Amino acid sequence: MQTSLHGTRGTSACPARTNFNDYVGSVAADDAKAVLDRPSLYELAQIDRDRYTILVVDLNVDGPATVTIYAIDRIEHGVSGNADIVELGQRGGEIPVVQIDLAQPSFDDFIRNAFTRISVRLVTETFRDQVLVVTESRPLSDLGA
Repeated sequence: MQTSLHGTRGTSACPARTNFNDYVGSVAADDAKAVLDRPSLYELAQIDRDRYTILVVDLNVDGPATVTIYAIDRIEHGVSGNADIVELGQRGGEIPVVQIDLAQPSFDDFIRNAFTRISVRLVTETFRDQVLVVTESRPLSDLGA
């Protein structure tokens, strides 16, 4: 069974989705591969770096927290680097990937070990295209809640 990761073939953007999308936003993460004494993303996922290239990491919390990796098998598809993978996608309209659901490590351990930094910014969907300006900063105790 083939499934498109973003639901619409030919779309380059792959936004995160939930049932209602009350908050939408962006995520950025720094790979921890250069950090000594920490396992790489490939080691955490137990994926052979010489054969596969990880293209997508899905982190989901819907009941239990889960991690799913999507990787291309470079040997099977006769590609060697990122430029070849991009060309394969442009030529065929899609990039074939293998879905790997991680049972271990735990979600928290995965986040803490796979990335040196991760930033998540969520904005109420209604106001996502508006310019928000911080006019002052207050401690939570001053909000009178």
